[in-house]
Amino acid sequence: MNYIKELNAFYDWLETNSLSTSAIALWHALMHINNKAGWAEEFGVAASVLCIKTGLADRTIRSARNELKQKGRIEWNTRRGNQSAIYKMIPLIDNLPAISAGNKCQQDDNNPLSVINADKYAGNHADKCTDSSAGNHATLNKLNKTKRNDIYSTSTGSEDERFVSDKEFSELAKLYQQVIGQPNAFTAQWISDVKAAYGFEWVKNAMLEAESRGKRSKKYTEGILENWKSNGGMKLSSDKADINKKRTKFHNFEQRSDNYTNDQLEEIMEKKRQAAMERMKGEKSI
Repeated sequence: MNYIKELNAFYDWLETNSLSTSAIALWHALMHINNKAGWAEEFGVAASVLCIKTGLADRTIRSARNELKQKGRIEWNTRRGNQSAIYKMIPLIDNLPAISAGNKCQQDDNNPLSVINADKYAGNHADKCTDSSAGNHATLNKLNKTKRNDIYSTSTGSEDERFVSDKEFSELAKLYQQVIGQPNAFTAQWISDVKAAYGFEWVKNAMLEAESRGKRSKKYTEGILENWKSNGGMKLSSDKADINKKRTKFHNFEQRSDNYTNDQLEEIMEKKRQAAMERMKGEKSI
């Protein structure tokens, strides 16, 4: 399946067919996940992952996927127990035979179509999604590392690396909500992209820097990252603390410490205390 051609064909199709904004967001999320799964003919994905990918509540996801099925854009089926639903994208243009997220589709008599657990291969795990008061936003919870790849992507790396990536993504997701606001259909991908481009520490500090300047937006955060990259390194407002920090009445001792020993400094302070005591006695006697 050609991702770009399908996107163009989808919007051409929308010119003569109506879809709700929720259904459009869900279609994009499913296309993204299927891309990560290597364009498997069928793939499984948990509702909680779709909540995070789209910013929609669970009940809205269910309504949107039924709408997409009725309009002929997807097929989906439930599975027994707590297993995730199975989805199949219906292409708008001719495409090459689907391949699995590994090397090739595996088929047998009991499973004629490759069923790929896109939760695993796309590297996107999430806790159970709950409705927000607005009814259309889901809390960003822990996701696994989403690798940047224009064509295909599979799960790689050690368990330790994936754990670190999960923890970093989770921290950035929570920080996003605190600094920028509620997530939308593109939030998870934005976090993955900037993290891959600039690294965890830069992205985290850029969001905090944007907050400290009162500019709570993705655009401003991206601008900070670009400036750091252009200037050759991360530069925080807190770096000026040495100039602007509050000073105590003994702050000059820090500069003198290179010339006096600890005993000498203590002697100087003791003389100052004695002088202060003498002044206080003199004031009382008047």
